[in-house]
Amino acid sequence: MARRKTYQKSEPYEENGQWKIKYRMPIEQEDGSIRREQRTKCLGPVAEMNLTMARNGRDQFLQPINDAAAGIEHTRKTMGHLIARWREAIKPALKLSTQCSYDWAFKRIEPAFGASPLATIGKADVQAFLTDSASRLAPESVRDLRARLRGLFSVAEEWGWIMHGANPASGRFRLPERVHRRQKLVLWPEQLQVLVAALLQPYSTIVILAVLAGMRRGELAAVRWNDNAEAGKMVVNEAVYRGRLGTPKTLKSRRTVSIGPMAQRAINEWRVKAKFRGPTDFMFGIRTNTPIDLHNAVARHVKPAAVRLGLPPVSWHDLRHTYATWGRLAGIKAEALRDQLGHASVLMTLDVYSHAGQERAADAARIEQYAWPEAATEKVM
Repeated sequence: MARRKTYQKSEPYEENGQWKIKYRMPIEQEDGSIRREQRTKCLGPVAEMNLTMARNGRDQFLQPINDAAAGIEHTRKTMGHLIARWREAIKPALKLSTQCSYDWAFKRIEPAFGASPLATIGKADVQAFLTDSASRLAPESVRDLRARLRGLFSVAEEWGWIMHGANPASGRFRLPERVHRRQKLVLWPEQLQVLVAALLQPYSTIVILAVLAGMRRGELAAVRWNDNAEAGKMVVNEAVYRGRLGTPKTLKSRRTVSIGPMAQRAINEWRVKAKFRGPTDFMFGIRTNTPIDLHNAVARHVKPAAVRLGLPPVSWHDLRHTYATWGRLAGIKAEALRDQLGHASVLMTLDVYSHAGQERAADAARIEQYAWPEAATEKVM
């Protein structure tokens, strides 16, 4: 991206008996872009001034240009310009999930600020926007909206479109009070037994992997047969998001997870029935040998089965929480759980995903005895 040269000090030269310098003048265009026009300045006749005097004249002439405040040539840039340039320069480099998050925010930011010059948007404007958004959005959504605004203005700072430190979305704001989300549901061993027995393939095997391997929904949908080339292990290096195949959520999510004998046996039994069994075929691929849609699967198969059985209507994310909770109750080290789940921090594993304090936490000894991991081999199928 072209930027205004913040400091110029061209050397005076002689031409036709005159001291002259060349410099570039930033000129903002109607569309908000910056064109740098090269110009020549005559400082005076050589006969009347030496080089030192010419340099002094140069410095005096260029000082107003060199001392111009950062971003002064971008005063006509609007939020609409910034979002359009962001989509062109930054969006293609982001993961699809991040792109979708920004697109969601832009649908709300553009109507409010699209035509406003960036330099005129202040902290009070951002606060008014967030307060108004709170009447229609959940508290966490308002916080996400503020985070995207802050990210946009940070880019404007980096590009020199606003002065450094002038990000109006940074600092403290009065945001709506956080509300408690739905408590994560945790299945217990006998509940898993009943649910698995009630599900058809491949959903029963997928549920077993979700609980006993702690894999994410997108990771389960993208797994291939050669990812399980070594018994007892599953390589996670792909993930599906909104039907598109890509990389896992984070760098830490690229990992090899451990699966117990029960999970391995379930995979082996499913392979005998699966339509596609080649090394690079998707383990749970649909009839076109493309990744299964697990969003629909949980709504059409897993939750209805759970409700019929009188079990909690669990989601795929609940099953990851189940894995973390069982692991902690069974005495698995937090670092091992973190690596298995693909978290960047042990705190995330323990504080968010583990629910050892829920009802029946005192059953840790019994869970350890028959549910984690090898002892469950003969019980949960």
